[in-house]
Amino acid sequence: MGDFLAVYEQALSCYKKGALDKAWQLLEDFEQKQGMRVLLGSLLKAYILRAQKKYVSEIALLNDLLQDFEDSEDKKRLADAYSLLGAAYRMIGQSEAAVAAFERSVQIEPDIGRKLTELSNALFAANAIEDLSAEKMQALYAQYRHYLQKMKIKPYPAISWQHAKIRVGYLSADLRDHAVGQFVRPFIFDYDTSAFTVFVYQLNRSSDFVTEDLRSGPVQWRNLAGKDFSAVAQAIREDEIDILVELGGHTAGNALPVLAYRAAPVQLSGIGYFNSTGLEECDGFLSDIYCAPEETSPYFTERLLRLPHTHFCYQPYKVFPQIMPPPCQKNGYITFGSFNNFAKVNDGMLCLWREILAQVPGARLLLKHQLLGTEEGRNHTLERLRRLQLPLDRIEMRPYSADYLREYGDMDIALDTAPYPGGLTTCEALYMGVPVVTLTGNRHGARFGESFLRNLGLDELVAANAEQYRTIAALLAGDWDLLTVLREKLRPMMRTSPLMDGSQYMRDLEHLYRQFRRGKINLYAGIK
Repeated sequence: MGDFLAVYEQALSCYKKGALDKAWQLLEDFEQKQGMRVLLGSLLKAYILRAQKKYVSEIALLNDLLQDFEDSEDKKRLADAYSLLGAAYRMIGQSEAAVAAFERSVQIEPDIGRKLTELSNALFAANAIEDLSAEKMQALYAQYRHYLQKMKIKPYPAISWQHAKIRVGYLSADLRDHAVGQFVRPFIFDYDTSAFTVFVYQLNRSSDFVTEDLRSGPVQWRNLAGKDFSAVAQAIREDEIDILVELGGHTAGNALPVLAYRAAPVQLSGIGYFNSTGLEECDGFLSDIYCAPEETSPYFTERLLRLPHTHFCYQPYKVFPQIMPPPCQKNGYITFGSFNNFAKVNDGMLCLWREILAQVPGARLLLKHQLLGTEEGRNHTLERLRRLQLPLDRIEMRPYSADYLREYGDMDIALDTAPYPGGLTTCEALYMGVPVVTLTGNRHGARFGESFLRNLGLDELVAANAEQYRTIAALLAGDWDLLTVLREKLRPMMRTSPLMDGSQYMRDLEHLYRQFRRGKINLYAGIK
C-alpha cells in the first residue's frame, strides 16, 4: 500500500497542476504493474475524466468501480463515487439515473452535512425529469428535513425588530460572474434608501469584476466565505435583519441550513433556484403571476409570493455583440437552435424537435454545449439522436466557446427546453434578437420561459402543450419578415420591459417587503 500512496500523491499533485494526462498515466501504470485497482486511485481517475469533460468514460469507470468495491468499508469514498456518477449522468441528460445515484450517495454517506449536499444535488437534477410527480419532490424534501433535524440546530428566539428602516439581507454564494450575478444588481443599486437598509452576505470564496461592482453599491457588505452555517446565522442575527432573502436554493454551495437557525423573523428564497427549498423555516418563495397562477403548489412547501410583473430583473454584465440579420436571409433555410445546458434536453424534447424539423422542410437544428466539445460526447449525442430518429444530416453540434453570444447570429429561432426551461440563456437569446418558443409547465420553475415572454408582450410564443409548441415554431419559421422585425426590435423591447426595469422591479418587491413588515401577509391565506 505504501507504493500505491507514493504513486497516488504524485498523481494527485499532477491533477492539481492540470497535468491530467500525466496523472492518469501514473495511476494506469501502477494498476497494470500490480494487476490491481485501488478505490482511491480509481476515484482520482474519475475526477481526471470529469476535468477532461469525458463524462461517458467517467460513467463507465464509476460503474465498474462501484461493482468492484461495493463491499468496501470506505463508505465515504463510495458515497463520493455515487455523487460523481450522479453529476456525470446529469451532464449527459440522464436525469433519472442522476437522481438515483445521488440518492444512493445519501444512503451511504456517513456525514450529515454531505447527505444534505447530495439531496440538494438530487433535487436539482430531478427538475429535468419528464412527468416528475409532486410526491417524488415532496419525498426528497422530507429526506432533507429529516437530516437537517439531525444537525440539532438550535433556532434563535422569535423577535420582531423595530427599526426606522426595514433591514433586508441577501445571502448568496453566487455574487460573481454567474447566472445569479446577472439578476441581483437591482437589490443593491435600485432600492429605496429612505425606507430600507440592505445587507449582503457573500459566501463565494472567489471574487471577480461582478463582485467588485456589487460591493460598490450603497449596502453593508459582509464577506462570510468559508464560515460555517452557525457563524453565518450569527452574523445575520447580529445585524438585526428583518427580512432575509436566500438566493441559492438547492444549487451548488448553498447555505439552506442557515434558515434553520431562524436568524431573521421573515425568511424568503428565490432567484437562484427554480423550485421549493422544502424547508418549514422558509416563509415564502419569490415568484410572479405568470410562474405562479396560484399562491400554493403541490411542488412547494412555501407560499408562492406573486409579484405583479416579473420576479426576475435582468441586468447583464456581459458585453453583447452587434445584432446581425436573421441567417435565413442568406442561408435560404431556417435554423432552430438551443444553447441550453444539455442536462435539460430530455428525450421528449428531442422528439418534439424532430417533429418540428419534419414540419419545416429544409430547416436545421443547431445544438451547443460543452458536452459536444469531446469526441466521446459528440458520439454519445449522435447515438442518442440516431436512436430517436432525428435527421442527423440536418443537425449541427458545437462545443462551448467563450464568444458564444456571437453564435446567436447563426440561429433564427431558439427552442426552449421543458420542463426545465432556460433562464439566463433565454434572456441572452432574446437580447440577441432571437425569438424563443417556450412550452409552459405545471410548476413555478417550468414556467420561466412563459414569464419572460409575457413580460415582453410575446404571449403568442408561449405554448400550453406539445402540439402548440410545434405549431408556433412552424408558423414562426414561415414568417421571415417577422423574424427580421423581431431581430431589430427584441433588444429595445427587452430594455423597456419589466424584465430590465430595475426601479419598477424594486417597487414591486419593496411593496411585498412592506406587507411583511406591517403584518399584512398571512402565509396561510395570502396577502390581506
